Amino acid sequence: MENEVLRIEDLSILYKTDLETVYAVNGISFSLKEGETMGLVGETGAGKTTTALGILGLLPERTARVTGGKILFEGEDICGLGDRELQRIRGQKISMIFQDPMTALNPVLTVGEQIGEALYLHNQENLSLKEIDAKVEETLELVGIPRERKSEYPYQFSGGMRQRVVIAIALVCNPKLLIADEPTTALDVTIQAQILSMICNLQRRYGTSVIMITHDLGVVAETCDKVGIMYAGEIVEYGTLADIFTGEHHHPYTDGLFGSIPSLTENSRRLHPIEGLMPDPTDLPAGCKFAPRCTKCMEICKNTQPGVYEEKGHQIRCHLMKQKDENRKRDALARRGKSGSGENVQAPEVKR
Repeated sequence: MENEVLRIEDLSILYKTDLETVYAVNGISFSLKEGETMGLVGETGAGKTTTALGILGLLPERTARVTGGKILFEGEDICGLGDRELQRIRGQKISMIFQDPMTALNPVLTVGEQIGEALYLHNQENLSLKEIDAKVEETLELVGIPRERKSEYPYQFSGGMRQRVVIAIALVCNPKLLIADEPTTALDVTIQAQILSMICNLQRRYGTSVIMITHDLGVVAETCDKVGIMYAGEIVEYGTLADIFTGEHHHPYTDGLFGSIPSLTENSRRLHPIEGLMPDPTDLPAGCKFAPRCTKCMEICKNTQPGVYEEKGHQIRCHLMKQKDENRKRDALARRGKSGSGENVQAPEVKR
């Protein structure tokens, strides 16, 4: 499609050992256009980070494997590419901000060396060492770090400054796609706001597409254009920001996430947390994965995997949506039948 940077079709990933098989990602699909930001939201263990690592080809070689689906980047399926082909894409075209800046940086190399390494490896413009050094200084200042600090080591920086260095490494080659894996989890709220604002400003400057992995719906509301709600390796709801935050219908899990958000208004209600835990990924339920925790669970939910209900691009994987759709069609037919039988159907009053 026009201006489409990434399309994932029915992607499945599992981890297999001699003792057990973990079904981490189970048939997810979504797309991302140039300059768009998509939020992947869900609890720990939902499969968000595994999805990101699958896109980059960074899954553990011995235990993880992609068992189905396609990852189309700029129209090319990168699932079957070897390490050498993927290395030309990683860092240059697709970059990732890793979750923990404390472990993402090499403690024995200066931050300038670590930022410049990406430029050195992907030197498409045949830059000289002096030009690479200048680009490193420019990128440091772009993320709010004085260029004089390029010769310092990670231990000399605070947590927020280390995260800025990780972002500089991800952005130094001006990638087409940036994957941000919970980039503000380990930071205090003031630094969180600064980091998110910086990512948004850099995205507008370079037209980068962003996948924002988070469990914070507040972050999603501030930064994203579309949202995928993940649960037990599936995208149970997918749509635009308006669909998720103001839409008429939602998946019960999405309702549960919103019910867990505290309110500061005068009429604030008590929180309604989602009872129970995420299912064991080695032994997933036969029907809907959310059924054991769902307050609206029906008998069909326990035994039959729900299909995807879609309306104007808003997708919900839930049996309730099918039931609501059937009820709506039945009501429409009933109203049409009454109108055709000669009964006087009064038009609704119009307020002036």
